[in-house]
Amino acid sequence: MYRISSSYVGMLVAMLQAEGLDAVRLCREAGIDMCLLAQEDAFFTRASAYRLMALAELDSDNPNLGLKAAVHFKPGSFQLVGYVMMSSANLKQALEHFVRFHLLLGNGVTLALSPEQGGRLRLTCLEHPEEGCPRNRAFEDAGAAALLGFCRWLMGGGLPQPLQFDFVHDEPGNLPEYQQLFGCSLRFGAQHTSVLFDQQELLRPLSTANEALALLHKRFAEFRLGQLGGVSLGGRVRGLIIERLGQEGCDMESIGLALCISKRTLQRGLEKEGLKFKDILGDVRRQSADYYLCRSSYSLTQVAEYLGFHDQSSFHKACLRWFGRSPGRYRLDEGEQSTPHEDVSDAAHQADDQCIDDIDEEAADQRNDNERLVRGSVALSNCRHVDDGRCS
Repeated sequence: MYRISSSYVGMLVAMLQAEGLDAVRLCREAGIDMCLLAQEDAFFTRASAYRLMALAELDSDNPNLGLKAAVHFKPGSFQLVGYVMMSSANLKQALEHFVRFHLLLGNGVTLALSPEQGGRLRLTCLEHPEEGCPRNRAFEDAGAAALLGFCRWLMGGGLPQPLQFDFVHDEPGNLPEYQQLFGCSLRFGAQHTSVLFDQQELLRPLSTANEALALLHKRFAEFRLGQLGGVSLGGRVRGLIIERLGQEGCDMESIGLALCISKRTLQRGLEKEGLKFKDILGDVRRQSADYYLCRSSYSLTQVAEYLGFHDQSSFHKACLRWFGRSPGRYRLDEGEQSTPHEDVSDAAHQADDQCIDDIDEEAADQRNDNERLVRGSVALSNCRHVDDGRCS
């Protein structure tokens, strides 16, 4: 059963009250105990929050009700996560912290911040489905509007101007209200909710930035994250690897530093859970490779870089180990015909993949030649192939 923090539900309730709705009755009908709204550590079921917004949408007779969250949002609605974001150096770092600590606001979703072509950065929300608990349009809109409102508050009201917003729900009848609020390209019926930014815009410093407070807030957020039931050390390590994959600071020592523990303490903690850092890293890489190869238009060189591999050879070997196929072949066999974020044609994909396959075949022929030359003088069993990715 997925849950949402009392602070976030409190923001929704405050919005409904400000819009003149009977929030007390709506909470009662949705199964939300309003006495718990003042308790910072309290959580509500995600299903009850969905019901609240569905009932409110019917009562208000306003299908665009969720967009009002941008007006009624308050920085305190994100509690500790909001404080970590406020003390960040810039909005990019704030969004990275949002991804890192979003479990403090609730579970049932996975957030990902990934680079795209042209110096852009996409924040994606992948919702985990729950039987008998369909997400409604008002709840999705409220989340998007609240996040945008917070980002603009952090930047002083004007920035950032998103480049694109994707929504899972169908295109609404009253589209101008969406266009006025988001001010960018809008797409509906997408697989996931996401927002696309110009990465340079996100690097502007925040007026609320404070390095000392940032360190204090991050340490406390890590502590609180560790206290949450069901959030294991392995899960926290996995989250940090996802956040840092393909960047500096993805090794065990750096991850331990981010968790405020030593490398040895991290290793022992993972061993108690029957885990190894190398296995977690490999699993994250494998799942990320599957996602990028099957559902993105990134070139194979870009995918290898995003996964933290120094060269195509290491990436190629890893794909053979994971999927039993080269990356180009895996993309051709398993990739979608089109994706919401696709920027190049299928023909370009096939040309790129065919080029990689040709390289694969040439490399295989070269290996066979080398084996024939050394057979009889060198035992092939002594050969070792080692991945030399940056995250090791």
